[in-house]
Amino acid sequence: MTLIERVIRSAGRSYEVDPDIPWTFRYGEMARRGIELGRGVLTLRATVFRGRGVRLRCKRNLTAAPLSAIGAESIVDASGTRGVRLGRGAKLGRRCIVTTTSQLGKRGVGLVIGDFSGIGDGAHIGCSGGVTIGRDVIAGPYVTFHSQEHITDDTTVAIRHQGTREAEIVISDDVWIGARVTFLAGARVGAGSVVAAGSVVRGEFPPLSVIGGVPARVLKRRAPAL
Repeated sequence: MTLIERVIRSAGRSYEVDPDIPWTFRYGEMARRGIELGRGVLTLRATVFRGRGVRLRCKRNLTAAPLSAIGAESIVDASGTRGVRLGRGAKLGRRCIVTTTSQLGKRGVGLVIGDFSGIGDGAHIGCSGGVTIGRDVIAGPYVTFHSQEHITDDTTVAIRHQGTREAEIVISDDVWIGARVTFLAGARVGAGSVVAAGSVVRGEFPPLSVIGGVPARVLKRRAPAL
């Protein structure tokens, strides 16, 4: 087993390196990851891959397990009551934004991402009401989470003066989330589910659901393992 493959396995992946990939690309990738790991060790005192230009707020509330990663140019606000917790091998893609405390009048909750889960590039994760993502979750690019919503009940008062309500978003283990999915406050998706690209998800969905649409609904159920 090569050094590259040992690193891949320690981060929770099981594939072998494709021999058709040029060695210049392979070792260039290893060099880049080595620089990111060194940056994480120096700035976070942990074996974490920290991309170039990452900005952290309330860094003391960030808990990052070994071999987790924060992609280049991401912004992570860990000011919430739970902070931000990244499990082993968990990954935030490039240019992700994690917001927690949106206003000084109300402290937010925070974000938990389980072991070996990966969030694609360009995600926006609003954690004012809390976002919990299980282990082995894979999410495509430009996924958004909105655990806070504006109150609009009183038509005699401007919406921006009516305040907000918060509800936690929970994604269970082993969920595949397509690109550009939007999760609204209170959304809960059961383990083993698949969420179609472009869906807008609100409400609760049972395990092994295939869901999609605007608003999302159950399209079919996945067959449980025998």
